[in-house]
Amino acid sequence: MEGTANNDMDLSLVVPCYNEAPHLKASALAVMEVLDQTRYNYEIVFVDDCSQDNTRAVIIELCSHSKRCRYIFHEKNRGRGGAFKTGFAAATGRVTGFIDIDLEVGAHFIPALVNLVDRHGYDIATGYRHYLLSQTRGIIRHIFSHAYRWICKFLLGLGVRDSETGCKFFKRATTTAVVLGCEYDGWFWDTEVMSRAALKNLQVCEMPVLFLRRPDKQSTVHVLSDSWRYLIELHQFRSKVGLGLTGKSPTYWSAFGYDLLMKVLYGGAYKEVEAEVANLIPDGASVVDVCCGSSGIYRNFLKDKRDHYLGLEFNGHFVMAARKRGINVRLFNLLAEEVPPADYVIMCSSFYHFHSQQREILDKLLKAARRGLIISEPVENVSSNSNRFLGRLANLLTNPGIGEYNYRFNLEGFRKFAQDTGATSFLYTPGRRNAIALFKKEPPSLV
Repeated sequence: MEGTANNDMDLSLVVPCYNEAPHLKASALAVMEVLDQTRYNYEIVFVDDCSQDNTRAVIIELCSHSKRCRYIFHEKNRGRGGAFKTGFAAATGRVTGFIDIDLEVGAHFIPALVNLVDRHGYDIATGYRHYLLSQTRGIIRHIFSHAYRWICKFLLGLGVRDSETGCKFFKRATTTAVVLGCEYDGWFWDTEVMSRAALKNLQVCEMPVLFLRRPDKQSTVHVLSDSWRYLIELHQFRSKVGLGLTGKSPTYWSAFGYDLLMKVLYGGAYKEVEAEVANLIPDGASVVDVCCGSSGIYRNFLKDKRDHYLGLEFNGHFVMAARKRGINVRLFNLLAEEVPPADYVIMCSSFYHFHSQQREILDKLLKAARRGLIISEPVENVSSNSNRFLGRLANLLTNPGIGEYNYRFNLEGFRKFAQDTGATSFLYTPGRRNAIALFKKEPPSLV
């Protein structure tokens, strides 16, 4: 790496490069001319992804003439996503983003996109491409691009209209985990990062930008082969973020279907479980609801108590359903992530999914709870029915696609768990479906 990072940087612009030599110098100078007119203290980080032309020589020349420029050279080709992640990890700008250096989306859009993040509270600002009808060259690629947008909208439903735009800017304080946590390095990275951002409930703004194709540039996109690979990666990605339909029960294919089945199986008892937990939480408290499902406890009770609510859920369908209702829910994997702190952490009818790791999971929940942890667990289960067929069917219908679904607590087993782990109270009303293990950490009392 050449050059050093500035810890007081307003803007870090990462420029992924692959065989950009013919236009790189002119484009980079155009970018700097635009940025020099702004108030931002900025840097440009060139990341060359093993170009086969003299791109590296041009980068070295540019950096030798400007202290604002530095570079990183990959030893192996990783793709645009990989190149940006390398630059993002090395940069320090409060706002960090990238632009395709062919400038088919012009450099003059950069300040407005940065301003959306820096001054208007968005976590991510990206372009929504508009094309001139007069630019008929590459019409097939345009058609495939619009088709891909439609497929993403249909299969992901995340509210992002144009995930592939070659200009994106990120608020480092809120997006670092999303950007660097993406698994794909190639072109699909754009779809992945925007999808993960939506599922994490980050605020995204898509600003209209004009896309002007360069007649002098040979595209590196191979329409048919790349489109097929995109579709394969899209299918794989859906499963990774809980949006796939395979590997889990149809119960978990939609929030509506989940609520309907629970009402059919348990009737009013389903809502009683939520009410019992909600009654233990004072008005105005902060609440993290782990494995929140369809967020029924918030919709039915906590919303009226004006509690500050955050739902955590592995199922992407549930996350998106909550977002459409304006509920603060984000994608979360309890096995891999730390629970955000809150006054009260609650977990309703899901702890049994982590039976083999219950001590580890309990420690995570307790660490996050400032005033109390409430675990409400079913101790009367349809899956424990004496009719083996009915019990087996109920087990299969409660497979969420993560964790375990065969194990169930009974009343004595859950009481023993509460005693062995130091619960301050064990609450159970005879005839009720659920019991509650209550872990108080400080006054005021929860009951």
